[in-house]
Amino acid sequence: MSEHLFEFISISILIFGGTVFYFLMQKKESRSNPEIAQATLGVQVKNGYLSMIELLYHNCDKADLEREIGVISIQRTDHRYIGGYTGYTNEFDADTFILDYFYELINYVDSQNKNFIFTVDSRLNIEKFNNKLRASLSKISPEIEFPILPNNELEDILLTYQKKLNEYKIQMSYLSDGSDSYYFLLHPLNKEKAVKQAIKNIGLQNITLSKINN
Repeated sequence: MSEHLFEFISISILIFGGTVFYFLMQKKESRSNPEIAQATLGVQVKNGYLSMIELLYHNCDKADLEREIGVISIQRTDHRYIGGYTGYTNEFDADTFILDYFYELINYVDSQNKNFIFTVDSRLNIEKFNNKLRASLSKISPEIEFPILPNNELEDILLTYQKKLNEYKIQMSYLSDGSDSYYFLLHPLNKEKAVKQAIKNIGLQNITLSKINN
């Protein structure tokens, strides 16, 4: 009986050890193989953007935006895409991949006048900003009476708008990549944690996500 038990334990240890070794090798391969790393990250980033579609206020057609995200994902994860690699080691550069993906999506929504995430630079034009804001809140914007403001400092303008939006349980947040452009997101006040998680999944946690506080 003890011999059979010993054999059983020995076999179990071998199987367990072999399984652990296999998964460690798979993990190592995914790190060293840029195609695997690229595909894995691509799925995560895509799902992050798809979840944001449900979280943010925007004037996009959902199906159209999902389709464009799918197109970008395919372009970013197939063999034809050479961006996101270092020229010397051919290692996958996740930060470059994430930013390339983000800017491509931003260029698309800007060119199509869709306000999924809308861009405003530091030389803020109130009328243009107001139009983008109302377009993002098209279902409820007629109810919101935004104050007419001169072209003051960006911070003062945003605080004034945020105070009004908070009355409707809406939060205005923005992403900053260190340039003179800001990428604005509008979401329900009670969805802030979910938005932060989506931002993390997208890989933009190193880009500052700030909340406008009144």
